[in-house]
Amino acid sequence: MAMGVTSGAAGSGDIWQVTLALAAVVLAILALAWLLKRLQRGVISGSAHLKVVASLPVGPRERVLLVDVAGTQVLLGVTAQQITALHRFGGQVVAPETRGAADFATRLRQAIGAGGAP
Repeated sequence: MAMGVTSGAAGSGDIWQVTLALAAVVLAILALAWLLKRLQRGVISGSAHLKVVASLPVGPRERVLLVDVAGTQVLLGVTAQQITALHRFGGQVVAPETRGAADFATRLRQAIGAGGAP
């Protein structure tokens, strides 16, 4: 009984097919990752009704956030494991447009009593 004898080495055509298939899979994975990243960025940055007004770190991985949600401000406690609504304000506590050094300078002038424009 003679059994078919095949050579141990694969032909060069088989190696090229495997290489091209592997390259196609890697390119498909990279293209999907790029597409997913582009889609997620548009969804997150597209929200005009949700703004983080203020943030205060209270620990290495914990912080308190004041978030403006369509005109209503909510105080949130954020940890690595969960987000908890601490308080919902009836009106605006802090205006979402005022931030940073300009806000601090205005408040300092008001506290000193100058109150005028620079």
